[in-house]
Amino acid sequence: MDIKTMILGFLMRGSMTGYELKKRFSLSFSFFSALSYGSIYPALKKLEQEGLITLKVEVQDGSPNRKVYTISDSGWNAFLENLRTPFTLERQKSAFLARLFFFAHLTREDRLATASRYLESIKEMQKTLAVLEPEIRDRADEFQYLSYRFGIRFFDDLAQNVKEVLRELESKKPENNMPSPQKGTLVKRKEGAP
Repeated sequence: MDIKTMILGFLMRGSMTGYELKKRFSLSFSFFSALSYGSIYPALKKLEQEGLITLKVEVQDGSPNRKVYTISDSGWNAFLENLRTPFTLERQKSAFLARLFFFAHLTREDRLATASRYLESIKEMQKTLAVLEPEIRDRADEFQYLSYRFGIRFFDDLAQNVKEVLRELESKKPENNMPSPQKGTLVKRKEGAP
């Protein structure tokens, strides 16, 4: 789902300022989506140009004016059409899996360090999600909370997979050799070679 559709989804519940949308986005999608909330304001501008939302500027004394966004009828229809459109399994992008594929070119210590750092980043995300659980539970509807719980299970499974990789890496005997570029076979490194 792209950022414009997500914004329309938030606006289905009522009008919001850009700041309110950023807050909602950071509380929900930032953990499960690669989209950044920095892309919200450009998306709002495009949605307004496309007639899918309207903008009302509320003048305030002593404070910056509030820009309040409201979904239009065509935005409502576009959101529902997008939500109903069939989709296929999306390809997962994983920097860790790409690196793991080439671990033969690292020393045992580097492999263990890389996998351990990745596991620690997953654990940090799990802690953050656990802290936010009461607020999400109190504010989310049943489907939003179901999405949150799905995300929790996703990170639990990811942590278990990385722990399994670490166990396998730890069980490998240390080697003094580095792999050759051909078919991953090991060759002796020459003194002074990079």
